[in-house]
Amino acid sequence: MTAVPAPKAPAPKAGKRDAALLSIGTVASGLLAYAFNVLAARALGPEAFAAIGALWAGMFLIAVLLFRPLEQTVSRTVADLVARGADARAAVRTTAWLGGGVAVAACLACVAAWGPITDGLFGGRDELTVALVAGLAGYALSYFARGLAGGVRWFGGYGLVLLADGGIRLLVALPLLVWASTTLAAIAIAAAAVGGALAPLLSRDRGILLEVNGGSTEHAPFKLGAAARFAAPAAVMAGCEQILLSGGPLIVLIRGGEDAAATAGVLFAAALLVRAPVFLFQGVAASLLANFTTYRAQGDHARLHAATVKVALICAGIAVLGALGALAVGPLAMDLLYGAGFEATRGDLALLSLGIGGFLAASTFSQALLAADDAGAAAWRWALATLIFIGLQLTLPGAAFTRVSVGFAVAGVLVGVLLLVRVWRAKPAT
Repeated sequence: MTAVPAPKAPAPKAGKRDAALLSIGTVASGLLAYAFNVLAARALGPEAFAAIGALWAGMFLIAVLLFRPLEQTVSRTVADLVARGADARAAVRTTAWLGGGVAVAACLACVAAWGPITDGLFGGRDELTVALVAGLAGYALSYFARGLAGGVRWFGGYGLVLLADGGIRLLVALPLLVWASTTLAAIAIAAAAVGGALAPLLSRDRGILLEVNGGSTEHAPFKLGAAARFAAPAAVMAGCEQILLSGGPLIVLIRGGEDAAATAGVLFAAALLVRAPVFLFQGVAASLLANFTTYRAQGDHARLHAATVKVALICAGIAVLGALGALAVGPLAMDLLYGAGFEATRGDLALLSLGIGGFLAASTFSQALLAADDAGAAAWRWALATLIFIGLQLTLPGAAFTRVSVGFAVAGVLVGVLLLVRVWRAKPAT
């Protein structure tokens, strides 16, 4: 009978420098995303910026739906196997082939639907559809790189992905300062996806990725069916997250009507203004899933629960501060950042901020449920909140902006509460 390696706690990979790089990458990613969108909005104006906003929202909706489950599957599987002293290379290879197949299928689907995508979302601009296809291919690599770096707890590598993604996007877009071009903005979005994926390979610490063997010489078996059972609800959650974050402006564009493009452009800009905590949460989420999985593999359920509640409370506090800030200076901030034509009320911006708080708390609880292999319970709660969000967009009276704000606040708070109840019921006995 083959002896099973004793579980071990993964050792820190690069100490303070590694942690600092994750922090820098996380903060810079948010700031650079803001800088790009502010630059594009001021250069293009509300109506043309709506097409770039649609590319941004559409790309991340599809990429997150398809490839974040890949990231989470790789991260959770590798973290679990390495924590147990097992070899995760078979899992890495299988998920790489799976992710490549999904990426090819997604790109072919976009090509097949070229006309409706180009005319319905991008105002007839074919170059934006080209950027969508190229960006999806790049983000397939990027999310796989994030999952691998998170799984071996090389959070500095994860930070490099985020830093390169934001930096390359802004660098390519700098000519917008003197040349208003939707084509250039689209190229910048696609280039960021590819550049971010390749960044960890240029690091001197890239050898850390080889530690997926967990110190073992024997390959641990990897069951694709088990991975699919994890990835399927994770995909539902990822899709719902992106519909809540970016679906409002897309619904406005799809429904059409007078000034639909300009309204969608303002909505994209306002959503980005209040989403600063979401950008910052990217790096936090990477460490949460890997660390929560490690705590669970080591049987430290009390620590897992305490960390979950702590992060969720911080998210709620950030939301309250964001809502107060929106009430105080929200319209002024919109005008200063984006320029003329980007107008929003204090109440609408405050509602969006409250929705962000619920969304972030729900995302934290989701990482704990993913680590506990309870993704199905999280998925149906996200789906319920998303259906309510869409229903409110289609039935509420009033302006489109207000419908989106109310719907997002209701859905964000609802999914946060539902997931809180689920996590709280699973807390360890004292």
